[in-house]
Amino acid sequence: MKKQVLSWVNLGILGCSLFMACTAKEKHQAAEDAQKAQDKIENAADRAADKTKEAFDEVATDVKESGQESKEDWQRERSELAVKVEDQKMALQNEIDRVDAKIKVAKDKEKIRWQERKAKLEVKRDELDTSLKKIQNNAKEDWKEFKSDLNRKIDEAQKSLKD
Repeated sequence: MKKQVLSWVNLGILGCSLFMACTAKEKHQAAEDAQKAQDKIENAADRAADKTKEAFDEVATDVKESGQESKEDWQRERSELAVKVEDQKMALQNEIDRVDAKIKVAKDKEKIRWQERKAKLEVKRDELDTSLKKIQNNAKEDWKEFKSDLNRKIDEAQKSLKD
């Protein structure tokens, strides 16, 4: 046990003497190496920050362009849908006019049937008119739902014309 303690003490003394034996030149060189390593780390961090900023700027530009395209697509869709609704309203109105002519010359039983048909067509036309006003009032909220609902109304109106 005594030998082990002495071995450890001798090893410690040897280590200290080696450490103390370092010259000022070696200490200065170690300090310079540490500074160079620190500079490299700082440069790498700066480059990473620059690349991150560039990537962020690219993403921001892409998002902005995408948003503009999306807005233009929405406006185009809205215009196309408004034209589609106007066309369907016109077709309904033409059918209502045709039914009015039938009502004028129809007998009592037929007149009632034609009046019922006219009432249904007018309801469909009024629904489309309400939807058209929503389109014109920039109904951006729930656009997909609105568009789906409107397409369903147009389909129903077309079906009413065929009945």
